[in-house]
Amino acid sequence: MADQAPDAQEHLERAADMVWDAIQRLEEAQRILFKAGDCYVGQVYGDGVRAVIEVTENMADTVGDLTQCHIEIGKIGKRDKGRGPGGVWKDS
Repeated sequence: MADQAPDAQEHLERAADMVWDAIQRLEEAQRILFKAGDCYVGQVYGDGVRAVIEVTENMADTVGDLTQCHIEIGKIGKRDKGRGPGGVWKDS
């Protein structure tokens, strides 16, 4: 018997997992950029530090946006979990 195609809930869960993974990777990249900033302070000084700070601030904004997306995906899944085909509530 062939596998059934994923339903909406499974797609939402997969999307949420992918967004969560992206958040984790961006946070890891931020930690690495902070280390680069520390190296600029210790070795180079100047505009490199400012540029690293600007990039990490932009990444922090992006992480915030992705976190909000992750929350919204979860809300969609919870809201629609009780609905059957055609959007009809299962208990009606």
